[in-house]
Amino acid sequence: MLSEKETIVACSSPPGRGAISIIRLSGDKAISIIQKITNNKVKKKISVLKFPLEKGLDEKCVLTIFRSPNSYTGEDLVEISTHGNPLIVNKVIERCLNFGAKVAKPGEFTLRAFLNNKLTLDQSEAVIDIINANSKASLIAAQNSLNGGLKVKISKVQDKLREARVFVETLIDFVEEDAEVFIEEVEGKIEEFKRFFKSFDEDMKAYNSISSDVKVVVIGPPNSGKSTLINAIIGNKVSIVNEKRGTTRDVVTSSCFINGIRFVFKDTAGIRKTSNKIEEEGIKLSKNALKSADIVIYLAEKESDFNKMPIIKRKKNIFVLNKIDLGYKKAPDGGLAISAKTKKNLKPLKEALSQSFLNLNQEELLSVNIRHLDLMKQAYKNVALISPGLISSNLELVAENLRNCDELLGEIYDPISSDDMLGKIFNKFCIGK
Repeated sequence: MLSEKETIVACSSPPGRGAISIIRLSGDKAISIIQKITNNKVKKKISVLKFPLEKGLDEKCVLTIFRSPNSYTGEDLVEISTHGNPLIVNKVIERCLNFGAKVAKPGEFTLRAFLNNKLTLDQSEAVIDIINANSKASLIAAQNSLNGGLKVKISKVQDKLREARVFVETLIDFVEEDAEVFIEEVEGKIEEFKRFFKSFDEDMKAYNSISSDVKVVVIGPPNSGKSTLINAIIGNKVSIVNEKRGTTRDVVTSSCFINGIRFVFKDTAGIRKTSNKIEEEGIKLSKNALKSADIVIYLAEKESDFNKMPIIKRKKNIFVLNKIDLGYKKAPDGGLAISAKTKKNLKPLKEALSQSFLNLNQEELLSVNIRHLDLMKQAYKNVALISPGLISSNLELVAENLRNCDELLGEIYDPISSDDMLGKIFNKFCIGK
């Protein structure tokens, strides 16, 4: 995939009928192919001419020429704008193929932009994130990453890391008695970096949640009002509401936008001891849903019910007492008291859902995917291995762990990559991009 340098062609606008379709042609022969087909030197950057589809049939189109290296791919690139008829598009592509072009593979235009140093790998991934963004926040995040924001963020971490690396690698050359004087300072620098990395890691996970939808799971006893609450937040009846306990047996998923962020809610089976095999299976699904949640709403009628719930402390948890329409209830510490039925205090709950993500400066939102998080996890493992005992006994191994961490972080935007890995990334793209 990476060694091929043929001139490629594909339609870059959505398939089907429309006002305009755009066919993209990129490679060393892109301009010469158009010149041969149209029998025109096409020296202007933009020109209007007749494109011969077949004998006796021409299409009036607009040609836009981008010469290397000033193009999206870094190669000579021609964009052919035609009327949005699939018959015309297919004829144009067929003519280009007859004159030596090859059909582009998914993501091949952006792959060439990466290989020609027009985009870093994280910027290339941001391209598909822009196309797939389904909320204002995720679109801002993808645009920021396309503009190089993710690399800047990671580079700041690497700069901090390299302060420790330089210090450690300098001490390796010291005689043992001199090095001991600075061991405590090395320990301080490593601990400082660990704290810095933890904050960075939390931000990256939050960015990932925004890019791929914030997952909210509602947990509580049977008949605590989970389905009513989700229906109230969504604004539509998406979950069955019934006074009979155990009505919800499966995990019901629905979504809505709050302050420009797309939240996906999961309505779960009420958690209680039961002999009903089907209900028991639903409760297992509820507990499994907790593992993938970004935010958990623990919903109860009385505060003592919270003690019976499977609370995961590392999650972003919101504790909510429901049914205040039936009598006065004091909000739990740091939580809320609401009425899902009458929608009282629903607005503060929505604000609480979005607040932790909106605390991140929207101008600094970044598009973060699973590949990035996996590399960060591997990077931190290397730093976590550095204990005070290791620092005092083996500075060479400390330096090696820091170097590995540095390289893994760099893999996010500048990978030492294989064709197979790049193929997996760019195959997610649509043809024509």
